[in-house]
Amino acid sequence: MSNIHDGTQSGGDGERNTFPVDLVPRSGDVQGWTDRGNAAVQAGDYDKAADAFEQAVAADPNDARARYNLALALQYLDDAEGAIAGYRRAIDLDPQLIDAYVNLGNLYGEQGMHEESLETFQQAMELEPDNDDLYLNVGDAYRQLNLYPDAIQIYRQALILNPENTAAADNLHDVRERVNELWRRVMDQERRIDNHPADSSLYAELASMYLDMRRYNDALSNANQMLALDPGNRAGYDMLASIYEQMGEREQAIHTYERIIEMDPDDAEAWSHLGSWRSMQGDSNGAIQAFERAIELEPQRITARFSLAEAYLEAERYDDALTAYRSLVDSSSSAEGSLLSDDDLAAAYAGLAETYNALERYDEAIQTAQTLLERFEDDPEGYYQLATAYDGQGRSDEAITNYQNAVESDPLNADYYNDLADALRGVQRYDEALEAAQQAIALDPSLIVAYETVAQIYEATNRPEDAAEAIKQANDLRSASEL
Repeated sequence: MSNIHDGTQSGGDGERNTFPVDLVPRSGDVQGWTDRGNAAVQAGDYDKAADAFEQAVAADPNDARARYNLALALQYLDDAEGAIAGYRRAIDLDPQLIDAYVNLGNLYGEQGMHEESLETFQQAMELEPDNDDLYLNVGDAYRQLNLYPDAIQIYRQALILNPENTAAADNLHDVRERVNELWRRVMDQERRIDNHPADSSLYAELASMYLDMRRYNDALSNANQMLALDPGNRAGYDMLASIYEQMGEREQAIHTYERIIEMDPDDAEAWSHLGSWRSMQGDSNGAIQAFERAIELEPQRITARFSLAEAYLEAERYDDALTAYRSLVDSSSSAEGSLLSDDDLAAAYAGLAETYNALERYDEAIQTAQTLLERFEDDPEGYYQLATAYDGQGRSDEAITNYQNAVESDPLNADYYNDLADALRGVQRYDEALEAAQQAIALDPSLIVAYETVAQIYEATNRPEDAAEAIKQANDLRSASEL
């Protein structure tokens, strides 16, 4: 982890500066609480340090270094989600705060969020393109994602910048050995095919190897060779579907699953996959038809039952959604209840409460959400649906309290922060509302509604230029999304 920011500079002897070079004057309150936090850190009391840094943030919510310090203290306290939210907000306030990127990238990696880790380190690398340690971090993220050619290129660049970077050299050697082993396996399989070129199962194994290597064209070539040998070969279409799914090719995945269903109309799993891809394509009716067929064929397929309920809700078929979610909830008290895990049951209650909220049946939504929270303490979606119901009834204080509970239970959910901001705006608590909306944007810069919330807050506080800028950002995002 990087050091706590105390408002002074470190460095020298070739060490990268840990603290900002362009120091911003800080209020006495912020510096005072920062000093107390630093003293607590030196004493190893991170609870006390976190409390002090929280006070520093309260004294100046726009002080990025105070946010960073609080996030770092939370990271020491193993509050990963709180630390991630804090680092994101610190970066939002000061996009040049390199240590926040480094700690955030490492934290993402520790949580197994390797794509987020890669993106964060890449952003840091843009700020310090000559920092070999950042190249090392990017290479490590590529390696975790099995993107070995990219990892090799980045490790080499780290060594170009610093030939003494032994970690980059070791990791480059490790990746090179992995790649060589993969290619040895590929060559062995190619030789087997040379000896038995009509055996389609050998092409399936080779396609799987190429898919693991993310060499999609080679994987597709072998899957198509399977179909050329036997056009009715179901395994060939299964392989095609796997490849297109990993590539994220929606149209091709849908077409492939439709072909599979033509071959085997009673394949519940294929119908369920088809429903998922139609849903991602925005074809709600097509998705519903596919999920209904999957459940007709296999009534106990829990994933399809959840997906169908969500599709009903998305299509505003609320009565059908109620029936679907109630069926899932009711199953917990029947012999089939063993099919539902605790997470599944909590999700079923949350979906039922959400449907009641969509129907503006707020009393029933409240009752359902409370039942959820009684069975699963501090469930974030339970708090969120409860808050939504109170909000719908105009019970602002109760809504705000439960939005805050939802945020505390799940600090990484941008939607929770935005709805909290909207509720705070409604009772004219504008400073708190702006903070919550900006945190939503820090967590999800593509959340259009959060920019609109910010604009509404600026309009209410007579800041028309800031409101116009927020609306412009929202419109730019909407245009990009449509494209």
